[in-house]
Amino acid sequence: MKSVVKILTLAVGYVLYIPFICFYSYILGPILKAVLIPGGLVLIALMMSPKAAWQEWNSADLSPRLVPIS
Repeated sequence: MKSVVKILTLAVGYVLYIPFICFYSYILGPILKAVLIPGGLVLIALMMSPKAAWQEWNSADLSPRLVPIS
């Protein structure tokens, strides 16, 4: 009887777990990234003041840096 309950528990666990992981990875995750990253940048810009944030954004050097390994 214990093994039947264990198998049933595992089956129900996988039936609930696997779809949630797929849903989060392919649907909810990208939506959250699309909302939270720009929202966080806007919040930081508002804390810095829009003028200072825009100056920092324009002065950022986006070229890759070669860092020597010591």
